[in-house]
Amino acid sequence: MKKIFLNLLKIIPVLSLIPITATSCGTEGIVFANSESYMSNEVMQNLQKKYPNISYLHYETNEEIENKFSKYYDFAIPTTYELLNLKNNDQLAKIDWTKFNIKKENGLVIQNGVDAISSGIFSDTINTLINKLDDKYRVEGYYRNDESILDYGIPYFLQSFSFAYKGEVIPELDAARDWETTFQLINSYHPIDERFTPKNERRIAVVSDARSVFGICNSITNHGVNPPNDATTIEDYTDIYSNFSKNFKKSYTYFNSDSGQIISTLSKHYPFGASSAIAYNGDLLYAAQGGGTEGVADPNEFHFCKFDKTLIALDMVVLNKKDESNLIKFQKMHDIVNQICLSGTSYGENIKEKNGDEYKYDSMNNFAFLAYTSPLRKVCDYVMDQNDSFFMVDGIEDLQTIQLLQNIYNIDASEVSDINYIEENISSELIKSNMHWAFNIMKGKL
Repeated sequence: MKKIFLNLLKIIPVLSLIPITATSCGTEGIVFANSESYMSNEVMQNLQKKYPNISYLHYETNEEIENKFSKYYDFAIPTTYELLNLKNNDQLAKIDWTKFNIKKENGLVIQNGVDAISSGIFSDTINTLINKLDDKYRVEGYYRNDESILDYGIPYFLQSFSFAYKGEVIPELDAARDWETTFQLINSYHPIDERFTPKNERRIAVVSDARSVFGICNSITNHGVNPPNDATTIEDYTDIYSNFSKNFKKSYTYFNSDSGQIISTLSKHYPFGASSAIAYNGDLLYAAQGGGTEGVADPNEFHFCKFDKTLIALDMVVLNKKDESNLIKFQKMHDIVNQICLSGTSYGENIKEKNGDEYKYDSMNNFAFLAYTSPLRKVCDYVMDQNDSFFMVDGIEDLQTIQLLQNIYNIDASEVSDINYIEENISSELIKSNMHWAFNIMKGKL
């Protein structure tokens, strides 16, 4: 996996070669909006060779997508709740699955989103999650009973909010299966264990995202990650955030909105860098791989904790409805989505096949760069293979290390069975503001 993470270091100069524009240029210009560093630079270059007038824009939040989608973007990759906002505002094109020409085992081509669920191209985890979401969103009227969320978005990657720590193993911490127990244990180890006593870099690194941190705090006292109906004021949210702050000593937490900085400090071999981190599993996997260096974490000093209930995020590629009338462009847009997200999934295709140093299919090249949990069954099977794992391809021979990486990567179907742990839209701007104020108050105490 050295190639995967070293590529991240090259993404800035590569992006400088790609035209960035604020609008679609003419009828054939195509604008792909995504979070920064969430697409392989090789894949972006491959797309630009094939579609010279494609350009890339970056955004930081789902709300930014909502504000700019109708005018500026042809593609975007929102989480599920923002996908539903765009669908509710009649801004999403319905995806024509027949344009992907993905063949099932019986030789027939996948026809639509409902057909895609039963086709076997997605992992059991994704199938479980999609079926749960469809049951909910059909009842709520976001789409018809004969439709699926897969008719309006193609799964890009899956994430779970998790915890990792470094140094000698702590059996009680490894055995914890919820955030409350984990927080209490960390608090109890201060000042007995120097990892949990503020000193130089030995702190817990936390992704500075108000919604994500709120989710784990809320899951401690409420069922799920979404705000309870009676939480409206700054005081209400401050009280929920206290589930985090009451367990951490002053100066112990290191908040940063740049996940790259979280990864960098966690990647250092113990005792250097952060002693632990709260972040998405893809970022923790990156850190365990050395965070862009040649090093790979020692499984005896890098420990990943799984939780029964934690924040789950599914990001999906969506297409702008304004492009439906341009048949040539709309076909190109489907071709692009297919290349990035679905190539190699037809029955009989080998997603592990390579052309030289790169994989034949860009869906695999994109995963190899991102290393987030893939929605594709073939990729998951490859990663989780005990004899021919994706992690073995780049020379990792130690089975304990491979098992650590597989454990971080893997999100079981049981972990997504309760969709109360998927973020929902917060429609009130006042509530959003109060949440962020409360988050900043909590950080100020730490």
